[in-house]
Amino acid sequence: MTLEKNLPVKLAASVPKHVTGERDVFCNRELSMKQIKAVGFDMDYTLAQYFPAFDLLAFEGAKEKLVHKLGYPSQVLEFDYDPNYFTRGLVIDKQRGNIIKMDRHKYVRVAYHGFQKMSSEERKSMYHASFSLTPSFAGSNFVNMDTLFSLVDCVLFAHLVDLKDKHPDLLPQPYEKLFSDVRQCVDLCHRDGVIKDRVAEDPARYIMPDTQLLPMLRRLKAEGIQTFLLTNSLWDYTAVVMSFLYEQGGGGSEPGERDDPQGWMDLFDLIIVGACKPGFLLDPFLSLFRVNTAENTLTNTDGVLGEPEAFLAQGKVFQGGNWQHLHELLRLSSGDQLLYVGDHMFSDILRSKRTLGWRTCLIVPELENEIATHNRHSELRDFINELRALQYDLDEWADLLRDQVRHRGEGDEEGLEHLQMELSLLVADQRKLKEILRQEGLKFHHLFHPAWGQLFKSGYQDSRFAQQVSIYACLYTSRASNLSFMSAQRSFRPVRDLAAHDQLLESGDRLISLEQLRNKLLMGHPGDYQS
Repeated sequence: MTLEKNLPVKLAASVPKHVTGERDVFCNRELSMKQIKAVGFDMDYTLAQYFPAFDLLAFEGAKEKLVHKLGYPSQVLEFDYDPNYFTRGLVIDKQRGNIIKMDRHKYVRVAYHGFQKMSSEERKSMYHASFSLTPSFAGSNFVNMDTLFSLVDCVLFAHLVDLKDKHPDLLPQPYEKLFSDVRQCVDLCHRDGVIKDRVAEDPARYIMPDTQLLPMLRRLKAEGIQTFLLTNSLWDYTAVVMSFLYEQGGGGSEPGERDDPQGWMDLFDLIIVGACKPGFLLDPFLSLFRVNTAENTLTNTDGVLGEPEAFLAQGKVFQGGNWQHLHELLRLSSGDQLLYVGDHMFSDILRSKRTLGWRTCLIVPELENEIATHNRHSELRDFINELRALQYDLDEWADLLRDQVRHRGEGDEEGLEHLQMELSLLVADQRKLKEILRQEGLKFHHLFHPAWGQLFKSGYQDSRFAQQVSIYACLYTSRASNLSFMSAQRSFRPVRDLAAHDQLLESGDRLISLEQLRNKLLMGHPGDYQS
């Protein structure tokens, strides 16, 4: 009997079954859009996605600064940038010159020293046998790669580590000093005009157009939801990026929209630049300044004076401020009336949810490749799952055989010999299966990334990044514009949490319990039963 026949739902049979796609919005914590009064967005790597040429600007600029300002050897200028070598979610060990990937239990599964992969023995000795206590990886020696901006730092640091190891006389400073200098130079590139001036000259070379972005913003506003922009970028750069996205997305084509570069501002009720997140989310005493967009000057506001509507009518673009100003201007009584969309795990997602109770949506562009790869290679994935289920069965069966060998009574030498032979064959099968699983697992692992594998997995466990996403992101998706597919009436619901025993119970693969297996063995020959 089908499910539809048992339910008083007329359309149940005709609604197509959902197939997970690359632009789905995924839910970790139940969220009803009916409760959301305002949706806010970060800009860089959220509304605006960048081509690798954008990172190359920071990489080349940082190399120049290392050599010409900090006195690094000229060999640094020869470093090449590979945007695909490292991934988000890794951790940089500044003290040892390593880049590591760990699972949710903080077990380091993959480790590189510079660009050199560490052997299993080296990795385990360094991170799991050299500590009296399990390392937390939360101290000042460890840096989480929380955002795509971090890739430049990681590639440049790895190059310097390799150079130092080959020529210690050229770089006598410790690894952590190398990283500190890299971070300083990359950050300076984002502040001194090296990057923003080049982007302003040719935004199409660096910024990816997204035709669904404007429809998403229009839909939110049409359904009565307030929208705001909250970015750490300053006004001049924000205007360049948003004007490009507006023009490329068909801005001005809808009734009532301005057909000029600044028309994008009409899609937001409030715009805050130079927000200095995460400080904006933590310090209630930060001052709010109004931006004169024509002259790019600032005026101190002394906070929100009078009614929010009248205050915003004087100009809705601000710099700095704090979360209290935001709540007051949008007339929000609590943080859970707001959904904030960003790409940075720490400054956008973790702080806003943990400190203010904001509902959060994390942008993970890598999801599109992850899901596409899963869909293309579903047969291999299912085969590995079957092998693991078989491995579980063999392990359990081997334990039962050992139990029978141990308790076999005297005088039954023939039966004991038969059990020992069967156990010997089973142990050989276990070894073979383990090797097959290792090879197939590596094959699947390398389909996602030749070094780091799946973003959301480390081995068969959730990665540390996946754990952080599940804890701090109410929703996550590959692009901000994916929200264009939802309405203000939408309710997002998470899949049911499954403990290890839940998964075994629901798999339907185990047709006989452990106790039944024991009884079967006591009553007859082990070879009579095959799982």
